[in-house]
Amino acid sequence: MNHQKIHQFVDWFAIIIFLFFVFTTMTTLSLWEKFTYIAPPFIFVSLGILFLNHVSLKDCFQNKETEFFLMCGGILLGGINIILIKSNIGAFFTIADFILILYLANKVRFDRIQMGTIALASFLILFYWLFINEESYGYYLANPNGSSLVVLTNFCVFASFLIYYLSPFQMPKWLFPAAILFLICIIGARILSFNCRGVLLALIAWAGTYYILPKKSYTIPFVLGASLLMPVIYVFLWKSGAVDGVYVLGKRFASGRDIIWYQFFQIFLEHPITGLGSNLDVVAPDLCIKEVHHALLDILFIHGLPVFLIVLYFLYKRIQEVCTSSSPVKAVCIASVYGMLAAGTFENYYIVSPYNMLMLIIFIISHTPVLVPKAKKA
Repeated sequence: MNHQKIHQFVDWFAIIIFLFFVFTTMTTLSLWEKFTYIAPPFIFVSLGILFLNHVSLKDCFQNKETEFFLMCGGILLGGINIILIKSNIGAFFTIADFILILYLANKVRFDRIQMGTIALASFLILFYWLFINEESYGYYLANPNGSSLVVLTNFCVFASFLIYYLSPFQMPKWLFPAAILFLICIIGARILSFNCRGVLLALIAWAGTYYILPKKSYTIPFVLGASLLMPVIYVFLWKSGAVDGVYVLGKRFASGRDIIWYQFFQIFLEHPITGLGSNLDVVAPDLCIKEVHHALLDILFIHGLPVFLIVLYFLYKRIQEVCTSSSPVKAVCIASVYGMLAAGTFENYYIVSPYNMLMLIIFIISHTPVLVPKAKKA
């Protein structure tokens, strides 16, 4: 077996681990309950496999690669914080997985069959939630926000790969935007059936990015800043009483997130370096709800300011690389990333498994060169 085949085999092994948890955590509630909490360590293993298969440790040390040492430092610091604050071990795998994903996002390369297999999995899950599973808001076994996130995430992956796959073919310029608009209408209707306002707003952000927003690096601070500023605005509106009695899609304006963010921030000020960790029953027993409901703030509050800044650096750099050139594939990938960032303003979402791995796939698609069809011989 030659080196290339071994390389592909190792990639497939990591992909199979990943896809197993995608299907078991994104289909039925009974499977989700069994597998969602054990996914992070296995995802960590699959990421470790990808790291060893796509990154040369020798080159990292010889070239004194800054990002490699920053990645190692971020994971090490996250682990030290977990020990100091006496947190649960699961929090370590969450932050280690996400830092590894952001490091590998511009280094891992899958072939078309591998990416197509993952995209097919996303399509099947999307088809299941669109046309087979008929659960909706008020007729649902668990939190409908979770199903909305499943729909949005798999739409992002499927749409990104679809544009990548079709890009080599000569097609009218209006076809991609029209096809995407058709998909957005279907996805939007399904999300509305769950009354999920945050994910609906994320889909609007996705469409706004794809059709209107310039795909330039200067938009990154705006998007990240807007995600971080939103909780401040919510808390201000709550404290001022400006939205008292205001309901959107049958729910109170902020659904309690304003209170959650305010309480977390107050306690975080006592542990700004190490963060609070995930053992919140001990560290913060008075919290009304022990989940941050914000991806970036979860990293800040749970893992501390230094780890948060490392993640913010990696996130900025990876998005910046997608913005470096203009193409239909880059446009749909940056829209998908921004859409996920918007959804992560109201849920932990893209920092946890398996959503974090699907974000990695979008970055991988964005960096994969589009194959140009060979000209036929006369």
